[in-house]
Amino acid sequence: METDYLVIGGGSAGCVMASRLSEDPKRRVILVEAGKDEEPPAIRSARFLTYGAPRFLWNDLADERGPFAQPKVLGGGSAINAMHMQRGAPQDYDEWAAFGVHGWSYADVLPYFQKVESDLDFAGAHGHSGPIKVHRVPPSEWSGLSKALAAVLPKRGLGHIPDMNAQSGDGFGAVPLNMDRGERISAARGYLSPTVRQRKNLLILSGSEALRLRFAERRVIGAEIRDSGGPKILTAGETVLCCGGVYSAGLLLRSGVGPGAQLRELSIPVVADRPGVGENLYNHPMLFVGVHLRAEGRQPARAIHPCPFLVRYSSGMSACTPTDMLLNVWERVPGRLAWDPSGSQVAILNLIVNKVYSRGSVKLDRGRPQGPPKVQFNFLTDERDLLRMIAGVSFLRELLNAPQVTSVVNEAFAPVWPPIAITMMGDGTKAQFLSLLGSVALRAGGPIRRRALRDLGVPLDQLAASKTDDIATYVRTYMLPSYHVSGTCRLGRQDDPAAVVDNSGRVLGVDRLRVADASIFPTLMAAGCNLPVMMTAEKIASAMLSEQT
Repeated sequence: METDYLVIGGGSAGCVMASRLSEDPKRRVILVEAGKDEEPPAIRSARFLTYGAPRFLWNDLADERGPFAQPKVLGGGSAINAMHMQRGAPQDYDEWAAFGVHGWSYADVLPYFQKVESDLDFAGAHGHSGPIKVHRVPPSEWSGLSKALAAVLPKRGLGHIPDMNAQSGDGFGAVPLNMDRGERISAARGYLSPTVRQRKNLLILSGSEALRLRFAERRVIGAEIRDSGGPKILTAGETVLCCGGVYSAGLLLRSGVGPGAQLRELSIPVVADRPGVGENLYNHPMLFVGVHLRAEGRQPARAIHPCPFLVRYSSGMSACTPTDMLLNVWERVPGRLAWDPSGSQVAILNLIVNKVYSRGSVKLDRGRPQGPPKVQFNFLTDERDLLRMIAGVSFLRELLNAPQVTSVVNEAFAPVWPPIAITMMGDGTKAQFLSLLGSVALRAGGPIRRRALRDLGVPLDQLAASKTDDIATYVRTYMLPSYHVSGTCRLGRQDDPAAVVDNSGRVLGVDRLRVADASIFPTLMAAGCNLPVMMTAEKIASAMLSEQT
């Protein structure tokens, strides 16, 4: 099967890339996605009912701490993530110039952010004709907890920011969300609309896993894929990897593009010796604090999205950039149950080291190089990340002990993630039964409620009053990885041995191959990757189309 453009990976970036490249009716485009081409009610709902759902994930992947899932469905992360559409700060992009990156300053990328979005709330620095609708939950519809925090934060110098994407710096406000009228607008839904799918020059191959790239000397001529019928060969004029921070690097390595010595040890013929492939891995570490709410602190029953409110603040650490920390306020526990009487009583304060410095790597498994890559995040190994997470525990305690907040909160606890808690965040009969049972225990009050909460975690006051070493042990043990995997095929100068792609996403050392996803970010922005990934695909697709004119 032959095509002009072969796009491998149908996540956020791949949907954008396939849609834009197929706008040229003279060019044939094939989009390959390992997951299913589906958008069931669980995905469409903006209630975020996809949390950890195995049917939409690669379930054979792990990091150094244990299982670590990545999206496996058309639309990728945009189809199953929390729908946060944050751009990041201007300095996040401007700092890439230190890597020899040109054309990626904030001024350069802003038009592509605008091209993605159709902002329903603000004019000015926003787009209004893009495929992805963006909406915010107004303060009048926040929970009692969020409103109480909004009353306390200005006393700490953190004011209200109406538009978190157009105004940088410290403050709090409504989260920009890729949703409209209670429904998620995934990249698949926005960019691969029925009209786009009717294009005769676009073919979507779902349920098809890319195994390796095919070369004629140093020129990529397509890829070998595997679907339900077995292996197949696709031939392409140009190939674009949109597989994300883990799998784009993994596919390059399996295909002979990466650190030469590492590849030779695995008996993989070296096509291009690029030491940077798989290195420079970034991800945001998270720490959850649970809060049992009084009735007046809970999310209104009519509310749709569980996390409409966030706080950006500066740690004040001299070796860190300003606005380096983030607090997401989940007004109810995220889970896959549409009706969750236990989860509706508990809020989750999600503390994130938003400007992260620890770095890891993606490598092939020596015992099984054709299998899932080995992921090593090295979370909190940079002391700045650990110290800020430790300080964040005190930050949370101070917020929760403010009188306005204690009036809507019964108790805060640091989760220890017992198996019952993981089960309750799932779906099915058992999760529903446990939610009902937990609801009864939490509503009982007094000793029964305290016993139930002790089974879930440690009182926050007790943890915050512990020795620094004890807090550090808790943080290291119970922090969680986010899904903002990036950096493993980073942008850079032609003469930079650690760089993998040039300023247009072309892989250095080979021809007719590009990468267009979060793996090309030299550093991780102080935001999630949902919107930045779509911006990246828009920008590289534009460069590719301009080269054809």
